[in-house]
Amino acid sequence: MRSLTVLLILLSAPGLASAQAGRFLLAVGDVAVARGQAEIRAATGMPVQSGDTIRVGPASNAQIRMTDESIVGLRPGTVFRIDAYEYSGQAEPRSIFSLLKGGFRTVTGAIGRLHSRERYAVRTPTATIGIRGTHYTVVHCDNDCGADRGSIANGTYGGVTDGRIEVVNQTGEHEFAANTFFYVASAGTAPQNLIAPPNFLYDRLEGQARSRGSQSNESSEALTRSGLNAESRPSEVPPPPQPSSFIVTEQKNSSGQPAVLAAAGALGFAGAWTSATGVANSVSAFVSNEMLTRAGSGTSQTLTAFNIPGTASGAATALGPINESGGGFDPGDGSVNANWGVWTSGSITDGIGTTIIPGGAHYIFGNLTPPEVIAARTGTLLMFAFAGTTPTSNIGSFSSGTSPSQTYPTLSLDFNTRSVQVGSFSWAFANGSFSFSAGSGTIFVVPGRGAGVNASSAGTFSTPLISSAPAAAAMSGAFFGPVGDHLGVGIGVTSANTGATPVSGQGVAIYKPGGA
Repeated sequence: MRSLTVLLILLSAPGLASAQAGRFLLAVGDVAVARGQAEIRAATGMPVQSGDTIRVGPASNAQIRMTDESIVGLRPGTVFRIDAYEYSGQAEPRSIFSLLKGGFRTVTGAIGRLHSRERYAVRTPTATIGIRGTHYTVVHCDNDCGADRGSIANGTYGGVTDGRIEVVNQTGEHEFAANTFFYVASAGTAPQNLIAPPNFLYDRLEGQARSRGSQSNESSEALTRSGLNAESRPSEVPPPPQPSSFIVTEQKNSSGQPAVLAAAGALGFAGAWTSATGVANSVSAFVSNEMLTRAGSGTSQTLTAFNIPGTASGAATALGPINESGGGFDPGDGSVNANWGVWTSGSITDGIGTTIIPGGAHYIFGNLTPPEVIAARTGTLLMFAFAGTTPTSNIGSFSSGTSPSQTYPTLSLDFNTRSVQVGSFSWAFANGSFSFSAGSGTIFVVPGRGAGVNASSAGTFSTPLISSAPAAAAMSGAFFGPVGDHLGVGIGVTSANTGATPVSGQGVAIYKPGGA
């Protein structure tokens, strides 16, 4: 079992230095860095330096990766200062921080594993915390904790997820095991053992409003006394709640670039079909298991019905029975588990109306990439479609007899600017063809839900009777897998009105880097 030592001493801040310390993995909402006389708005990938003060506003949060591979997650309403940091090999490593307001959670890295109180410390208004390579949470309350601001006793609250702690201040030493919690009113007050963490200790770090959880109902008196009377309470109590696991972890790939890893969350869905007006429709959604009715397992699943509210996809409800063929892909560990197929009969109800899906309704779904993973990515990634459905059209003669030639566009993703460049592509059917030049789009991240892409291209549609009519392509997709290196994309193409009904086509594909 790893150990943690906590020293409850009030120390003055050292002089500020200027050295590279780490970078933002995530900056959601109002997050700013005070550097000298300047204040800089924080962004994903932005470096932090020794001497920086990070300010996190209400309903905002940040995650920072230090160069020693530790992660620091800052909750809303936090002011956190990097007093002194060195991990370059040119000097003795050290990591000294100050929590001036609010709270943080951290999984420590190489400096914390040195087991040196001189090398690692986090100062609060009542404490200096020295650790030995573990996972812990600290919140300092200053009239800003509880359902009503100021309803919780001021002071420092903490909880250890892994290891043991020794709390030392002017009253002596106090040891706590893993899964225990403490409260310190001041540097001159003995640390108190809390039988359970206060509701405010573990705060969600996904950029969501905090109102999802129940509000704290502990009184100031109850919290400060809960440890004093702990020995007189029943010894068997329910297991204490744990903080949610850090969504963002990271390692370097073979080229030295960061590769962000995280457990897959909910399901991602992309679809393409002809709407009731004859125009191709392409949507992506972040869905729950209950929204999809499936048969089979693994990469042999088929979709027998789906009901996706507009709040999940932005595209209203979709329903229908099924007559389907499909396929699937997974690297072998269950992390992506993508499945796709085509409904050749049935009906779809979307935000425009209900249609009998002429030409088929295409879909793809798989394990959704956590949004923090995409928010933390930097650099560029060229992706190719390597599997998926054969495009179909709303004009029956187009898809009968002769199979269309199929090329899906390449997608070049720039995570620094959150932009997408779409390569040229064409879909040629028996009696006509679509051809599209390069297009563009955006990468979007919805905190707490998922991430995906939206893009479009302009092109032409031609038949033996029509030399060249304007056409448009719309693409929508969701990131699949724990590292966000797969995309499930739906593509809908539509011609200008060449008669009573526009000609449209649809297809879905799964993308990954290099087309491998």
